[in-house]
Amino acid sequence: MKKGNELISQLSKNLQTPAGQTDSSSTSTSQTTSRETLQRAQQTKYAINTLFTMLEAAFPLKFKKAFPTDASLIEAKKVWIQGLSEFKPARIVKAGQKVLDTTKFFPDLSEIREHCKLHHDEMGLKKPLQAYYEACYAPEQTRDYRWSHIAVYLAARETGWMTLRSEEQRVAFPIFERNYNILCNRVLDGEDLEASIMKGIEDSRSKEAVRVADEHAEQSLRKTMEQQGIDPDSGRSAFETLKQSLPKRQ
Repeated sequence: MKKGNELISQLSKNLQTPAGQTDSSSTSTSQTTSRETLQRAQQTKYAINTLFTMLEAAFPLKFKKAFPTDASLIEAKKVWIQGLSEFKPARIVKAGQKVLDTTKFFPDLSEIREHCKLHHDEMGLKKPLQAYYEACYAPEQTRDYRWSHIAVYLAARETGWMTLRSEEQRVAFPIFERNYNILCNRVLDGEDLEASIMKGIEDSRSKEAVRVADEHAEQSLRKTMEQQGIDPDSGRSAFETLKQSLPKRQ
């Protein structure tokens, strides 16, 4: 739909408008975060308004039936903003356009949410487990290798090649999956894939994976010491010395 495409184009321009410049020396981290949160909320609100404009243009009668009064329309927008706030504003509008291109029925919030979600196959990306196996068994660990997508290489590099090759799948895969999905969402949103990925310190799955990996490494180390005739318990200092001499986990 021509009007939908024009709205998406206009939305993209509006979302690229930089925020007012401030003196970095006098702006605290909390103020910056608050400003970014407010800007994101405003952009999401604009995206929802754009989406509703598209729906009204495509389904004028059904739109009026769904939202017969100004009060019902305002309330619906509040619900949709809350229901779609986890997604980037541009993705919300693109999802609306996709729905309009593929259905003749008036969509509800759940349909828009489904189209906002990451679907790896639609983006030409492997699903996480397939990408994990590709990373684990790739004969080369270089960017120049013929990866199915550069996101696989970047996720593997972020996870750590040693982790992928030496740890059990139950330990390594959750870490790889998190990194890979972050990168895949960047692909979907047209963002920079090379930007650093923050460690999932608060991600319980990642914390558990690290804990299990550390336990596994210590058990292996104890077994090695026992095979060499060293008592891990009575020779704790030797145990710690040997442990520290091993390569650190990436």
